[in-house]
Amino acid sequence: MPTLHQPQALPDPAPAFRDPPPASAEALPVLCSVALLKLRRLMRAEGHDIDVQRMCLDADYAATQLAAAHTSSDAQLRATALALFEQYGRNRAAQLH
Repeated sequence: MPTLHQPQALPDPAPAFRDPPPASAEALPVLCSVALLKLRRLMRAEGHDIDVQRMCLDADYAATQLAAAHTSSDAQLRATALALFEQYGRNRAAQLH
């Protein structure tokens, strides 16, 4: 009589998601995504495209883009850039030496 094979257990597909991040992992600043999307829309209207994800990960890139936005003749773009700059500064302040 043939025997039925028991299906093999599949490996856990995402064990890394359960492990806490290493102690050396730097916390990323949290910026308001609505404001970032607004900044991107306003910058595009002026002919500049920004990478929203990079704005959250690369402090130098974010500062450069916010500075460029702040020099715009569009008051709404300048105000959005200033608000994000202030928010970014509050989130990064704890990392200053």
